[in-house]
Amino acid sequence: MIEIDRLSKRYGPTVVVDDVSFTVEEGTLTVVVGTSGAGKSTLLRMINRLVEPSAGRVLIDGEDTRAIPEDELRHRIGYVIQGHGLFPHRTVADNIATVPRLLKWDRRKVAQRVDELLDLFQLDPAEFSGKFPHELSGGQQQRVGVARALAARPGLLLMDEPFGALDAVIRSKAQDDLLAIQRRLGTTIVLVTHDLSEAFHLGDRIAVMDQARLLQHATPAELLTHPADDFVERLVGTAERPFRLLSLTRVREAVEPGEAEGEPVTMSDSLHEALSRLLWTGRKALPVADASGAIVGKVSVGGILQHGRPPP
Repeated sequence: MIEIDRLSKRYGPTVVVDDVSFTVEEGTLTVVVGTSGAGKSTLLRMINRLVEPSAGRVLIDGEDTRAIPEDELRHRIGYVIQGHGLFPHRTVADNIATVPRLLKWDRRKVAQRVDELLDLFQLDPAEFSGKFPHELSGGQQQRVGVARALAARPGLLLMDEPFGALDAVIRSKAQDDLLAIQRRLGTTIVLVTHDLSEAFHLGDRIAVMDQARLLQHATPAELLTHPADDFVERLVGTAERPFRLLSLTRVREAVEPGEAEGEPVTMSDSLHEALSRLLWTGRKALPVADASGAIVGKVSVGGILQHGRPPP
């Protein structure tokens, strides 16, 4: 879907993004993470040409974005920023309708799309269409911001610290909502964050940046087990690494033969969830059930801890 090819941005002698290359597969969610000033947001804005590259190129479905008129490019790419950038004097419906109207959709099609998106984001059109942004909670504003970005059915959604202004509880719900919508629609998403926990929760792949350079682009499990350098290793966190790894591994990968007593865990549960259950109940093992409810073996504390130990 997206090929970032040796992309760089310089402001005078200052290098903000330095020779970055990676590919984002269609229908996946890629998170760009790193310290403040690493070049994450500049990289994101070069994808939709809000910032023009100094060198390199961006290809979307094989087409160089420099060959696409700027307005057309941005209509094809949804963009969500921290605070969501809703127009304060426009209603929810008018905010969501912004790009379809720019594209000259007819009124009936626009109205149908607004109602469809409000339903998708669990905001009753009868209740929310006529409201203004200041009448919404932070979480509701976030959903409207994403709905607006998706209104013209873009294949690509760029998100720059979209949850940064939300408190912890609303932020967690917003992340889960985004994953559910992304899986349902199959939208390709590139999201920037400084929060590594958010990156591990959301990302199919994670791009780690520091001082303008890309250090590693890999799956969450690969980052945990094979960090590219000392910086990535410190960022991942030695103490937290086993628990992150357990959160990414399913029970099906640690099933042992034999029987155990207690309420079964499922094959699709994470090993982190299974270990929490074991510690809570004080048991050394629990039965494992498949999708039909049939018991297929057991999972043990020792077996789980083996999976939480990265290879040498």
